[in-house]
Amino acid sequence: MKLILDIGNTRIKWRMDGALGDVTHLQDGWEAQLLAGWHGVERPTAVFAGSVASESISQRVAECVSQCWPGQTLLWLRSQAHCCGVQIQYAEPQRFGIDRFAALVAARMEFMDQALIVVDAGTAITVDALDVDGLHQGGMIMPGVRLLGASLSDAASQIPKIAVAVDDAVCTPQHETRLAVSAGIRCMVQGGVEHAIEQALAVLGGAASIVVTGGDQAVQGFAMFESRGLSVYRREALVMDGLERMSYEVRDGSCPCH
Repeated sequence: MKLILDIGNTRIKWRMDGALGDVTHLQDGWEAQLLAGWHGVERPTAVFAGSVASESISQRVAECVSQCWPGQTLLWLRSQAHCCGVQIQYAEPQRFGIDRFAALVAARMEFMDQALIVVDAGTAITVDALDVDGLHQGGMIMPGVRLLGASLSDAASQIPKIAVAVDDAVCTPQHETRLAVSAGIRCMVQGGVEHAIEQALAVLGGAASIVVTGGDQAVQGFAMFESRGLSVYRREALVMDGLERMSYEVRDGSCPCH
């Protein structure tokens, strides 16, 4: 049994043999929560992790693994120029986020020989274009809903700090500051994602399937693409699935992802 860890900017997700869990590492005491989630879980045969969090957070996760299962080695999965059927064109492939790479791997694995646009809506929102041969044709990174809200309230003293809720008004004029901020941020996000997808379609020749993942439900507006005959798929565990696929490649030696 392999333990797979997806260490993001906000949350740590884990999966092993059907068991699932996640903790938010932005608050004190998250290590205890992580260890509690692993309490009683059988010792894994291997532990693989992909991380876009700080070195400090990643190291503390590694310490939790050692504390729970003494002597257990943690293998870090990293982006490569060419691995698992995906090829990227970064001059320094290691600077390509492992979450983006893993999402591309999982999408490619499921939708082989299709041009793909992968949208990952988390703390940051990424939109990546992958052609039919698995070659990454570029991507865009933009701040997510919560980052936009935080930056606005930090810079404007009269703007309240808000938590943008899923059921808040979407892209319509409002009569209360909190809702006006929520609607404005949602308009920015929706318009930004739609424009990024249009640009990705342009580099892919005008046709592609769109695969969406990430926990930010504010990223919507895909009906306009479906009305044009493009397929839109939602895959909640895309990054985790990609990390697991990469772990198999590492174990059989066919891909130097670690």
